[in-house]
Amino acid sequence: MLAGKCAFIGIVLSTVSLSSCLPVTREYEDGISIAPKRALCPPGLARRGDTCEEPLWAEIAPLPANALRMRDVVDVDGHEAWIVGHGGLVLHSNDGGESFERVDVGTGEDLAFVWADEQAIVLTAARRAWVSLDEGRTFEPSPEAPEELSRCVLFFGRVVCGSAQGGLYHGKPGDAAFANVPLGGRTAVAVGPGYLVAATESGGTTIRIRSTEEPDLRAFHGDTQIAGGNSGTVDSLWASRHELLACVVGDDEAYMSGLALHCSTTRGNTFERRGSLAPECARGPQIAGNSSSLHVMTHCNTLDMPTTFEVWTSRDEGQTFTRGTWGAEFESSWRGANRVSFGTANHGLLLTHRLRRSTDGAKSSEPIEQNAMSADWAGGMNENKAVFFPTKARGYVIAMQNTTAVFKFRLHRTDDAFHFDDGTDLPAFTDDGARPPSLSAHEDLLWLAFPSEYVQQTFLRSEDGGRTFLHDGFPAQGQPLAAAVLGPGRLGFVATARGAVNARPLYRSKDGGATFSELSLPDGTYIRDLRLLDSGRLVGVGENGLILTSDDAGETFVVRRGGMPDEEQLVSVAFAPGTSVGWAGGVTSTGEPLLLRTEDGGTTWVAHALGVSPASVVQVAAATETRASVVLEMQGVRSLVMTQDGGQSWSRRETPGGDPLRMVARLPDGETTFALGAYGLYRSRTP
Repeated sequence: MLAGKCAFIGIVLSTVSLSSCLPVTREYEDGISIAPKRALCPPGLARRGDTCEEPLWAEIAPLPANALRMRDVVDVDGHEAWIVGHGGLVLHSNDGGESFERVDVGTGEDLAFVWADEQAIVLTAARRAWVSLDEGRTFEPSPEAPEELSRCVLFFGRVVCGSAQGGLYHGKPGDAAFANVPLGGRTAVAVGPGYLVAATESGGTTIRIRSTEEPDLRAFHGDTQIAGGNSGTVDSLWASRHELLACVVGDDEAYMSGLALHCSTTRGNTFERRGSLAPECARGPQIAGNSSSLHVMTHCNTLDMPTTFEVWTSRDEGQTFTRGTWGAEFESSWRGANRVSFGTANHGLLLTHRLRRSTDGAKSSEPIEQNAMSADWAGGMNENKAVFFPTKARGYVIAMQNTTAVFKFRLHRTDDAFHFDDGTDLPAFTDDGARPPSLSAHEDLLWLAFPSEYVQQTFLRSEDGGRTFLHDGFPAQGQPLAAAVLGPGRLGFVATARGAVNARPLYRSKDGGATFSELSLPDGTYIRDLRLLDSGRLVGVGENGLILTSDDAGETFVVRRGGMPDEEQLVSVAFAPGTSVGWAGGVTSTGEPLLLRTEDGGTTWVAHALGVSPASVVQVAAATETRASVVLEMQGVRSLVMTQDGGQSWSRRETPGGDPLRMVARLPDGETTFALGAYGLYRSRTP
């Protein structure tokens, strides 16, 4: 959690002055006394200049929910640290990583690299850099490069960037275009005290290293060539900001899969071979630390390796290395960033698919977690599957853990619409299906229904808000389920999905799920979603464009719509709380989005056009009689459109960048929307 007076202020304030929060000094094991220079913005707010403001989408869990969005980390001095990632993600810490704040840089571009020293921060996007000279209060963009950039740095006031193929690009803030130094091949750059060093891939087998001390980069000296056949080793180039020490990892010609460290103490003019290491995982080497404690991180990118990243440490200026005990992180290599940075000899940050911190010089590390909702489980990764808010304060998120193709679920709960608990492991596991689990609640009674047939328990019920789960009398346990809905008086319904064996399409419980009875529906009726209105009416939608209603607790049903082609489906239905206004959505037989609206509780429906094609409606969410949201899917990518006038007009709403949208939840205030991404949960208070 955030240290200091601001830990929970983000719940109630949309803007707060940084001076209103009190920083806290902390002591760490390595002896660093970390006193923040200024207070960080609390969770849910983002720094803009000297104020904390609520962004369009506020992250409910900044860390580690966004770990899979993160691409690079820099530990400046054991105090200041910066993280960048997809969708313009920028996180800042001034207490050694104890807590982070979100910084609004003013871009939604994916950010791949971050470089920082005591005077500047440089963020690298695909073809431009963003530079701050005022401790991150403001950032200015560089010119746009004609090709993809690698890491950018600041050298005598000049932005200098490596590139994928074209050598160096450089320019000063305000320049209309970058200048180019054509070194040939993929090039990486690093900055030491008064000099800049550049490493370039040459012919796929050699790394050429040159350096300069001239601010305008007009002349380079030295031309060291070392063996470097593994793609990406050129990106290991590193230089100490305080010592005359620059290093790069190349191939160990004496050992087939080994790596060799080459270093310079002559401002990059010459490099000499130091020690070697033989990691199991030899890809993507990264260097960090200083002469007394030098670290090399490597990783794998295959699923069959027992260890997916390693950190090797030298205490003798790179002459000999020993492997640390940071531990294996399943899937870190192929879904994580795999970057390491040390601000001091002992204090460093390592970014895989989660963020870890060491305070003992890489002998050990611990994960940094600020919110339990999206905390990675040991040995696996989370991916969010469903979000549900039955009230303004009570909410649930179901997250999935994937460990070597074994999928498990955990339920997280909040009672303030902001802070989630550690979660409850669910007695259900499933493969990674396309449809999310269904949740429904009335007061502390909670039902969960899972859509997969590969599940031990597809129906779960709780009477304490999801803290514990009880034995139930559901007769189709283990069959794939489409929807569950609860109402007053412990009345509820569960619909089975297509593919359920020896099961009725709909079941009813009058005792909160302790027992169920079968309900009669026409053969071939497949319900995809259900809602219970305050009036007691049950509304169901499903395949073949089905809409049916019941006003007698399921004893009889009236088909309001149906008989459409097999390809036409209605998959979602929602009503504004306390009203008869609702929406149903799906897809037509021709692949067009299908959206219907009712103002009489589902008796009659009117089609609405969204103006997009081809697409399908995967979810509708109603907040008030006039305000609603629709999640669309086009070619596997989901987007959000919203109406403020009852469907007369629709506008596309930007969603959190870099995090694939799963679904949304609307609160009845008509303003608050929760967007669930694959790796994070976000709140917007913009209608």
